[in-house]
Amino acid sequence: ASSTFVTWSILAKSKDFGDKLTIYLKDNSNTVATSILGIASNVVTSVVNLTIGIIFAIYLLVEKEHLLNQTSKLLKAYLPDKKVNKISNICHLSNKTFASFVSGQFLEAIIIGILCLIGMLILRIPYAATISILVGFTALIPVFGAFIGTGIGAFLIFMVNPMKSLIFIIFILILQQIEGNLIYPKVMSKRVNLPGIWVLVAVTIGASISGILGMLLSVPIASILYSILATNVNERLLKKESIKKVKKS
Repeated sequence: ASSTFVTWSILAKSKDFGDKLTIYLKDNSNTVATSILGIASNVVTSVVNLTIGIIFAIYLLVEKEHLLNQTSKLLKAYLPDKKVNKISNICHLSNKTFASFVSGQFLEAIIIGILCLIGMLILRIPYAATISILVGFTALIPVFGAFIGTGIGAFLIFMVNPMKSLIFIIFILILQQIEGNLIYPKVMSKRVNLPGIWVLVAVTIGASISGILGMLLSVPIASILYSILATNVNERLLKKESIKKVKKS
């Protein structure tokens, strides 16, 4: 009898909730429709922009040589040779730096995945291989990647052993501190020829200016500026040394 009463109570509450929801939708139909259309529009716009971006990138890769030749001819036709050489050097440096940065990101993801695997095996945490691959893969995503990998991994472990899930979270937090303050600056400084301290500064400034995108682009941009400045400083010092030698002679 008690189970029948509970069942009828649940059904009554469900019906009451359904009636209230129907009334709310009728009274706010315009607002709900506008919200749904706005969400759908944002999703469609994002998908279209992503598709256009991919297609545009493919066209650039296919026509890369042709576009480079056209750009080179245009620069040579309208600019002095000295400026053309400077622009070419900067473009070459930018291309090399961005390629090194991408390879550095992949190397960093592999390192963090291996360290995660070793730590999980030592601590005897379940799903060590699967979660380590997940953590390494999500490490490619700046800022939020680490939280995504940690959240999914902790949930999987929690289903088996809640205490091990807590140990895993603490371990990942320690590992992220080591990775962010020691490993990442070392790896990136070698890849993009930027001292570790400036890698940390670039990431911090980039995050404050433009969030995730700023963190992603700050290191290669800082490396390019650092290289250009270093080259310019060395040239100026050589000129001053040569002027001093001429004056002494």
